[in-house]
Amino acid sequence: GGKYMLVTSGLSFVAALLAINAFVFWIVKKYPLKIYKFLPPVIIVFLIVVCCNTFGVWSFSNKAVSSMRSNILEYMVPFMVFCIAVQCDFKKMVKIGPKLLAVFLCTTLSICIGMVVVYKCFAGPLGLQQIPQSFGTWTASFTGGIENLYAVAGAVGLSDENLANVLLLINLIFRPWMTILIVMVPFAARFNKWTGGKPEEIDVIASRLDETKREKQIPTSLDLFMIMGVGLVIVAFGFHMGDFLGALIPAVPAQVWLYLMVTAIGVIIGTTTEFGYINGLELIGGTLAIFALSVSSSNVDLRSFANAGVFFLSGVTVLLIHVIIMFLVAKLMKVDLCTLGIASIANIGGVSSAPVVAAAYGKSYQSISVIMAAIGSMIGTFVGLGMCNLLLMMG
Repeated sequence: GGKYMLVTSGLSFVAALLAINAFVFWIVKKYPLKIYKFLPPVIIVFLIVVCCNTFGVWSFSNKAVSSMRSNILEYMVPFMVFCIAVQCDFKKMVKIGPKLLAVFLCTTLSICIGMVVVYKCFAGPLGLQQIPQSFGTWTASFTGGIENLYAVAGAVGLSDENLANVLLLINLIFRPWMTILIVMVPFAARFNKWTGGKPEEIDVIASRLDETKREKQIPTSLDLFMIMGVGLVIVAFGFHMGDFLGALIPAVPAQVWLYLMVTAIGVIIGTTTEFGYINGLELIGGTLAIFALSVSSSNVDLRSFANAGVFFLSGVTVLLIHVIIMFLVAKLMKVDLCTLGIASIANIGGVSSAPVVAAAYGKSYQSISVIMAAIGSMIGTFVGLGMCNLLLMMG
């Protein structure tokens, strides 16, 4: 019955979600176990939140709770997109040179080809609603990051159940893949001999990029006001322009215009100013991404994972196709293994995980991986929307 709900107001709903996150991250810090490599705190939070909803800790028939959830996502996701876009510097993207840009774009393309093949093979057995929308959202995450995933999910109107399946899939696939890419390091020499790739080229490119390393400092009040003040003004402007342009050009929904504006303005600010180096930007962007996951999965029922197995199978197949195509690209373009690895993780993992894999490959790869991931988050939304439309056309 409704009167026994633990969580009945918007505030208690947000409090519960924040408390779950705080508790899990505190436990993980206090008791650092090996299992978190395979079961990251984000997934533990995800599972707890889904269980809370399944067993009626809160209910979305409650107006206060459901409107709180949609409001948070409506405003927080574009702000998160801004925080990530503003860390992109277009000038640096050009500096990594045509070969690395080509490798990165081939990686993106290989994922898209994988999606189309899997759509053709599995769309029948999946038997789900909104397959093109799900695959488009999933492509956005696999070529960009979590911020692109939310942008596309919102723009194509992906249902919450399907969004939950996509989120689960991405987290199940991306962790092991990250581990595999790190474990491949000892085979680099043999692989490079086969492709004729020269890792030395990377050092040359990295030296072009590395300007003086800025010291990370504790964010001040000014830093946080700048991030929130500038960011939310741009998001508010994006909403206004989105409504205006959406009415003007009805073929493109207002929400797509919103993300277009926020991404474009973010990248322009990041390229022309020092804004992208403000302390606390990564922290805020990263924390919001984690929180967005728990907010968006807060209305998911455990029963909606009935198709998780087929989804997982599709995910593994997309990865296999991606690997085969990338090996061919490496042979044709004489690319070394580590470059291939960072291009892959910059697509599939995104801004937060690319530097982790790159660190295992060597110092020179780190700055390049960050730039590749930035390109991914810049184009991911559009690749995802494109994929969704392509699959809808294919029927």
